[in-house]
Amino acid sequence: MHVKSLIPGGRPVPALLAATSPDELLRLRLSRQGWVPFGRALQPGAVGEVRVGVDRVQVLANGRLVLDDSTNAVSPPGWWAAVDDLGGHCVVVVVREGAADLTGPDASDQLVALLGADQAISAALPVVTDLVDREPTAPPR
Repeated sequence: MHVKSLIPGGRPVPALLAATSPDELLRLRLSRQGWVPFGRALQPGAVGEVRVGVDRVQVLANGRLVLDDSTNAVSPPGWWAAVDDLGGHCVVVVVREGAADLTGPDASDQLVALLGADQAISAALPVVTDLVDREPTAPPR
């Protein structure tokens, strides 16, 4: 499950908030690859990318799928312009599944409670798009 949002300010920051498995090894692996606890200063060169397609959003880190979601959440107005302003990057926050309801009315309060906690990790990642609607191919005979 994921949500696209804009972090407000003089220059809004595009964010992708994602809930993923409670796997502690995933968090440790990402922290070795430049990801930081949510709320700390982001490190340049964190490993990973965000792939946005017609029918899915994926977050990959070192060839591993961190998120593979086919519910392509609508981008809020200004999100893509903010991605462009950040040189094609967005902030990705991966929240341990069950730690916050990212779609609830108090999602921002729940995220504030996760600042510096082991429940969320973040990175600034490049956004790669594949927005071509592809025709399904016939299976090989």
